[in-house]
Amino acid sequence: MSTKTYRVRWGRIAALGLVLGALGTGGFTAAKGLRAAQALVHPARVPVTRPSGPDALPGLEDVSFESAGHRLQGWYVPSRDGTAVVLVHGFADNRTRVLFEARVLSEAGHGVLLFDLHGQGESEGDAVGWGDSEREDVRAALAFVRARPDVTPGRVGLFGFSMGGTTALLVAQEDARVKAVAAAGAYPDLAVDMGSHYGLSTWAVLWGLRRAGIDVDAVKPVDGMCRLEGRPVLLINGGRDPDGPRKLDGRLYRAACEPRELWVVPEAGHGEYARKDPEGYARHLRDFFGRAL
Repeated sequence: MSTKTYRVRWGRIAALGLVLGALGTGGFTAAKGLRAAQALVHPARVPVTRPSGPDALPGLEDVSFESAGHRLQGWYVPSRDGTAVVLVHGFADNRTRVLFEARVLSEAGHGVLLFDLHGQGESEGDAVGWGDSEREDVRAALAFVRARPDVTPGRVGLFGFSMGGTTALLVAQEDARVKAVAAAGAYPDLAVDMGSHYGLSTWAVLWGLRRAGIDVDAVKPVDGMCRLEGRPVLLINGGRDPDGPRKLDGRLYRAACEPRELWVVPEAGHGEYARKDPEGYARHLRDFFGRAL
């Protein structure tokens, strides 16, 4: 969809919000939700900084590949043992979010691909799909890695954080060639997750997301956890994540079939796993993908 089309669409939504705002409290709630939806679809881009010095990843290559008409930018570290893991960042972020995970896994011998989802970082695109359209990006990333001469196609796994974790689960449920999947801070159901953030404005937020072309109902990995069909899944969460009640009630874990693992970092907020328990986090990632791939 073109940038002009999005501007026209969001212009109409903004006008509707102004009309609703003039109608009182209910209108104010609707206008607030519509403004939130616009920010959720068009977040500000976070600049990408290449790791250097002690943070550098040995063998890091600049790579790019196509996904649904968008050129996606990323980094790749070649595999030393025929295995590889595709790493998927979250909302309003870029590939640098998963540098810790990339370093841990590359040191263990796995190839790693870090890339910017469309509309974020240095990749093309002007809108975020909250796990819906991002599925195409992850499929393209898997195809890129499987085509690498250093990788055995049947020995590729997925890791994702937050929105990236939800997307990784959705893709793994659809692609039986994904040998294992780990998701940190993933949400089981996009509509429910939005409800935990926006309260009375949720209906307007979801309406705005749908108007932007997002299939909200398709972003519900909790419904397909058993479609992993015996492939291992690792779920990671923080005990102090503000979304904890939604994520730690075990919906994803309970819905999954064996083999399944759940690891909670008690002192961690959303995305703080490496900061609060770097050794434990690294160990869980190494052990999980070492066994699975």
